[in-house]
Amino acid sequence: MKDLYYKIPIDYKRITEGQDLRKVTLEESLAQYISLVITTIFGEYKYDTEFGTVIWDADFNLLSNINQLKDKIKESVYEKVKKYEKRMTITDVSLAIGEDTIEYNPNIRIKKRLDIVVYGVIKKTNEPYYYKSSYYLAPFSYK
Repeated sequence: MKDLYYKIPIDYKRITEGQDLRKVTLEESLAQYISLVITTIFGEYKYDTEFGTVIWDADFNLLSNINQLKDKIKESVYEKVKKYEKRMTITDVSLAIGEDTIEYNPNIRIKKRLDIVVYGVIKKTNEPYYYKSSYYLAPFSYK
């Protein structure tokens, strides 16, 4: 059972119906967990108030220096993923900030987008691995 990984969020309906939970690969499990670390607010996980990243703290602080904001978020993602994801060795994190135009009928909004890539090596297989995802800021959400 050591190398068994489950899809999150857990489908409790399947459990109550006596069905097996959906299993995922090691790579999918890494992606799920890295995403969980990135999207968690400090203090949300009551057993470890340091779990999460500063993205939520910076979410509505878009008026500050964009380069300082990028550096702060990049450092936070690097340190927190390194601390909490023990199945891989983190080698680098890249972060880009872009903009998307989103149409909400009848309005058009421009949203800031964070493109985050976490690079590393899976300890078990010694294979390179990278996680890439995008998030919108103000308010924080998935792309």
